[in-house]
Amino acid sequence: MKQTKLILVGGFLGAGKTSMLYRAAELLQKKGNQVGLITNDQATNLVDTTVLSGNEMPVSEVSGSCFCCNFPGLVQAIESVAFAIDGGITIAEPVGSCTDLSATIMQPLKDKHKELVDPAPMTVLADPERLRGILDEKENTASYIATKQFDEADIILINKIDVLDAEDAENLAERAKKRWPKAKVMTASVKENVGVQEWLDEVLRPQDAGKNLASVDYDLYADGEAAYGWLNATYTFDPVGQDFAADAAAFLDALERNLNEKNAAVGHVKFLLRSGEKQYLGNLTGMADHKTIREESVPASSGEEEETAANTLVVNARAEIGPKALQDLTLAAIDKVFSSYTFTGTDICTLIPGRPNPTYHYDHVV
Repeated sequence: MKQTKLILVGGFLGAGKTSMLYRAAELLQKKGNQVGLITNDQATNLVDTTVLSGNEMPVSEVSGSCFCCNFPGLVQAIESVAFAIDGGITIAEPVGSCTDLSATIMQPLKDKHKELVDPAPMTVLADPERLRGILDEKENTASYIATKQFDEADIILINKIDVLDAEDAENLAERAKKRWPKAKVMTASVKENVGVQEWLDEVLRPQDAGKNLASVDYDLYADGEAAYGWLNATYTFDPVGQDFAADAAAFLDALERNLNEKNAAVGHVKFLLRSGEKQYLGNLTGMADHKTIREESVPASSGEEEETAANTLVVNARAEIGPKALQDLTLAAIDKVFSSYTFTGTDICTLIPGRPNPTYHYDHVV
């Protein structure tokens, strides 16, 4: 098996990691590169995996735990993708609420799997609003984890600069450089395809990777993760003559309203409604550009079981509320908007992430 170039892209919930994976993979493929993707979540039934799998790229999912707590599963996923793309370039997205990845992923990969992986500098994506809150020392539940993600980054990539004017973007980047002088700070807008190629040029040039370790208090880390309830739900349904675009928008509106009424801070909600030749992808975050919906054509390669794949409703929600309450709020929104649908299958998983227990933990840079 040929060695694969591994690009690890971290960042807190809602920073835009999945969109970055997709955009980067597109750009790399246009230049003739073989590209594979690895997604990660505490549970199965990911919107990310469902969508990415339909775009003629091998996609492997490490579910049930984060990369660091299932290091053998990550290695197996890398091997699978690397074999499919004959080495090529593998882009991996860890769980958004995870940190200490340099000590638990980058260092053991460099130490134990040199023949398999050529790691690129570890990138952490930053949402401008969350980054500004940390720099302004506005504390919230997510602050500790997000700060530690930046502490260990080789590259801090400030995403969504399309929501800032040029002066604000430059000022934010300069403040980040002063706070994290060991990291290279870059800016991009995945939405407008600005700065993504420049970031790829940087991570793909020969250089050391995993150069920084963060000092992480695992009690605070565990408390931060446990503050969020997680829900992954998948429904299959018989085709119905509905306005799916309107239904998708109404569902995100209803769920947002339910969460706001309970003062439940949103980490990220991802939503997929697929029927026939169309699919509707929705995102809801607690950040400035908090809600988006886009319509796409279902890729022709969406799978052998075309009928099942073509009529699917998938919801991934992470919010600062207990998992039972999150499930109740989500089901209330589904019942309100999709009451006329005939559901033929349901799979719902809710959880609170357990205390991180990494397979390996290095106290030095390899």
